[in-house]
Amino acid sequence: MANDNGWGGVRANSGRPNKGEVINVKMLLDDAIDPAMVADKLKERIESGDQRAIELYLKYRAGVPTQAIDLNVSGEQDINVTLKGLISFDDEE
Repeated sequence: MANDNGWGGVRANSGRPNKGEVINVKMLLDDAIDPAMVADKLKERIESGDQRAIELYLKYRAGVPTQAIDLNVSGEQDINVTLKGLISFDDEE
């Protein structure tokens, strides 16, 4: 339940759809579109050299490689920051 100020908690139409809604959409798509036909079209585009089709296939088949972020800082960093150095006002010269 949301707080009195409107922040936090469960609110209507917020967040992810529930599992039932997701399953329902998947069933509707499978009823309307033949998954084998989609696979055939993707295969045709891959065979013709379509880069986006190749990337799509690889992302779903092999997965996206894990990206490493180096959070270590080497060397000296000046962490002494003053507001005077960041902003100025029109009446100051």
